Order: sequence, then C-alpha cells, then structure tokens
Amino acid sequence: MTGAAAGGNGTVDRPAGWLPDPLDDSLIRYWDGHRWTFETAARHSPAPPPLPVAPAAAAPVLRADIAGAVARVRGGLLGAMKEVKLLAEHLMPDEQVLALTGAHGDGSGVLVCTNRRLLFLFIGIVRRQFLAVEWNAAKAVVYTRSARTLQVFTTRPSKRAVPALSVRVYDITDAEAIINAAQAASAAPRLDVA
Repeated sequence: MTGAAAGGNGTVDRPAGWLPDPLDDSLIRYWDGHRWTFETAARHSPAPPPLPVAPAAAAPVLRADIAGAVARVRGGLLGAMKEVKLLAEHLMPDEQVLALTGAHGDGSGVLVCTNRRLLFLFIGIVRRQFLAVEWNAAKAVVYTRSARTLQVFTTRPSKRAVPALSVRVYDITDAEAIINAAQAASAAPRLDVA
C-alpha cells in the first residue's frame, strides 16, 4: 500500500503509528513509517499500541511444506509472495501443500494443490479472492494450454458447465506440476490437459 503519509518527493512525512485508514473511514490502519500494513482496528475504539518494528532483513519463516513447494516453482511467484506468506492461515490443520504456482484470477495470487483440495488465494488492497474445491467434490481438472487456463469442475465438463475454479497459469511447467500433484492427491477427479 502506498499512502498519504508519503510526501510528493517520495520522502516520509509521518512517523510510524495508527492513522485513519485511507480506504475505510470506520478503520484505523498501522503506518510503519514507510508503508501501510495489513493491521487494522475499528476507528472508534482506542488505538492499539504501536507494533514492534522487525528488522528489515528478517524474512518470515514458511512451513516446511510451503517452503518446499516454493522452491520447486519454475515460473516465479511475481505478485504472489504476500499470499504465499499468508497461506498457512488458510490451511486446515492436517492439510499439506504439494505444489503451488503464481496464477491470475481477480488479481495475481497463488494457486495451491494440497492433499485435500485445490485453492486459489489473492489478497488485494480493496479486493480479495479465495476459491477452493475439495477433492471429493471435484469431477475434473482441465488445463488448456492455448488459453493457459486451469479449471476445476464439480460437474462433468461440457460446453455449458461452469467451472468452480478458473485461473490463468502462464508457466506450463508449473501448471504440469500442479496437475501431477493433483493426480497424486486424488483418485476422484479426471485430469485433462488440452
């Protein structure tokens, strides 16, 4: 997020602290001195204490299964690392990440294949998208190379069938990794690459 706290020449005009949210008048948002964070609170409640400032060099620690999947990505995760860092919050306790890649739905996010489901996560400033289809509900997963689209159907695919999940995956190697992981994770869906 960029915000009103940055001056016209790019310098910071305000020290770190809780300020009125630039997108929602009912909230306050934490400004870390350089950019807006994702921490918010109701505006009419007392402001929470300042957040501790972490060293800039400290990288968040990812779960081992997520870190392993990130290491195997070939096409890159441009625009999706925020979602990768928040992915563990969206997983069930016994869920393991088998493969992931950068994908595009309502925005640039992450497409994830787990032992339980296929999911897409995008978290934008104004808009969010979370789509998930569990393996017991999936009837088919189809990747169309010409359109670079991966679609998950909960009914038999046809010209009239509407996919439960549809995202664009631009790197064919990453799409194949998702498909291979999906085949290994579930015997129920029939997976096709067109």
